[in-house]
Amino acid sequence: MSIAVFNINDAGIQLTVDSELIRTSPGIAVLNNNSLMTGEEASENVKLLPRWTNNRFWSQLNTNPLPNSTEQVRHNADIAFAHFEDLWLPINKAVANVIVIVPGYYHSNDLGLLLGIAHECGMPIKGVVDQSVISASDLTLCSNVIHLDAHLHSFTLTQISNRGVLARKNVKTILETGLSTLFDRWANIIASQFIQTTRFDPMHNADTEQQLFNLLPAWIRNLQDSNTHSFSIKAADTEHSVAISQESLLKACTPLYPKIVQAIRSEIGTNESASLLLSHRLQGFPGLKESLQLVANLEIIDLPKEKANDSAATHNATIIGNGDTVSHVVQLGTGEVAAPQKRETSATGATHILWRHQATAIGKALRIDADLSTGPRSSNNPAFTLYTRDNQIMIECSATDTVTINGAAADPSRPLKPGDKIELAGDQLTLISVPQDR
Repeated sequence: MSIAVFNINDAGIQLTVDSELIRTSPGIAVLNNNSLMTGEEASENVKLLPRWTNNRFWSQLNTNPLPNSTEQVRHNADIAFAHFEDLWLPINKAVANVIVIVPGYYHSNDLGLLLGIAHECGMPIKGVVDQSVISASDLTLCSNVIHLDAHLHSFTLTQISNRGVLARKNVKTILETGLSTLFDRWANIIASQFIQTTRFDPMHNADTEQQLFNLLPAWIRNLQDSNTHSFSIKAADTEHSVAISQESLLKACTPLYPKIVQAIRSEIGTNESASLLLSHRLQGFPGLKESLQLVANLEIIDLPKEKANDSAATHNATIIGNGDTVSHVVQLGTGEVAAPQKRETSATGATHILWRHQATAIGKALRIDADLSTGPRSSNNPAFTLYTRDNQIMIECSATDTVTINGAAADPSRPLKPGDKIELAGDQLTLISVPQDR
């Protein structure tokens, strides 16, 4: 059976199976009447069906009610579930183990919800690994490593220590502007040039506007060193072409570059050298390399598109571990120095209960109401209580005949473990272990 790797970035979730890239699916959703489109299909309809779109459900993974919610889409977790399910179902019969690569800004709440969504999809996640650490693996690097990545709504900078073990030190969101805004700016610059040169306005018609946005990402990636770049759009059997100057493209992103350069400089000590890992999502960005070269003693390394996924498959045994619990790996041995692997994880016991795709922390004590119609709720007169005793999760029931565990009567003297299923009034909750923040 195969291993699937999901690399979570809202600019495009990369799915590989046995190191073969299957899909790159952007974190975009479009609702057309009662049909929810996600990923590639949604991206190709954003301008054609603009009334209900959402591209923040991976960066703001939560169950907060949406202001424009529907019966089908109540919150961002619902959309993330639909996107994950769309990616998972075509490969589920061939895949035995799943590894998920997550951005550094994902904390325990995000991870808990992510694992809940995956569980609801039937996805067998066996390990979670930090995006920057796995991207840095198997490379010859300085002792100070910095990873610059781009998302739809932000730029992030992660510092990694490389001294026999790659260890994530800190993660910063250095810009609240991301690829979504940049592509909007570039699209407007191109449209303005079309109007000035040919009087053709690609934004006037939804079809040509959509075509412009479909072509733009690959066009930016493939920009070469040149003062002008040709851009073409077909409309009504006519191909319209225009020359776009490098200078005009730079206007969209030059306000961002000084902030990126300053953030990188702040991570490098005096007379210290550093390796900068540049995400493939920044390939082709006009003037970016020239700006980064202003930083002294900085080695710039362009990461290949599938680097993180390929390295996750290579290090799958370390990431998956013994398979008893799902751990969030934020340190990885480089192979140069033998060192114990450290994982960002809670104790090996359960930390949360999972209801559908909602994970709720147990903490010191969690009192669950008998009514689960809207999910687990705290109660002063609980049907059962989960509590911590000697680092183990125990259960106390108000009436043991109404609560079963794994199909048998609840035993208050037996500690619970991840995977145990609690059944109450025909509904089911599963105990899971969620990695905790450091």
